[in-house]
Amino acid sequence: MKKAAKEILIRIKEIKEHSFNLKSFSNLTEDLVFGKNIQMGIAFKFDANLEEDIFHFFTLIKYKTIIEEVEQILVELETEIIFEVKDLSKVVKKLEDEDQMNIDDDFIKTMAGVAIGTTRGMLASNTKGSVLSKFPLPILNPEEILKTVKQ
Repeated sequence: MKKAAKEILIRIKEIKEHSFNLKSFSNLTEDLVFGKNIQMGIAFKFDANLEEDIFHFFTLIKYKTIIEEVEQILVELETEIIFEVKDLSKVVKKLEDEDQMNIDDDFIKTMAGVAIGTTRGMLASNTKGSVLSKFPLPILNPEEILKTVKQ
């Protein structure tokens, strides 16, 4: 028997940049190479207002390196994508501890794809003309993100 598809209508209500910090590169002595001397970190946070059908997806991106044996943050960007989701309670359930939610896998993968793509564009725009413009946010697999979020 085929599982009935859930029809959820979603729209982006607002895109916010909460913070952006770009380090000066005057003391950078070597070429940056992703995975070698530049590392990327990513974190997510969610919030839901079930009464108003609003879902908040927060993303924090950090690129860091070691300069003169000290870890340095090269760039940091925190974004929030606010989604309006018809019948949000069909895909998001608040648990007894109000800080925790049970979120449908397909829904969170879709939200992650949109949020990461939007954040990638914001990072590219903000780093335009800098050394870091050569390091756009990599393509990330929403399946892998889901595994990380569930841990």
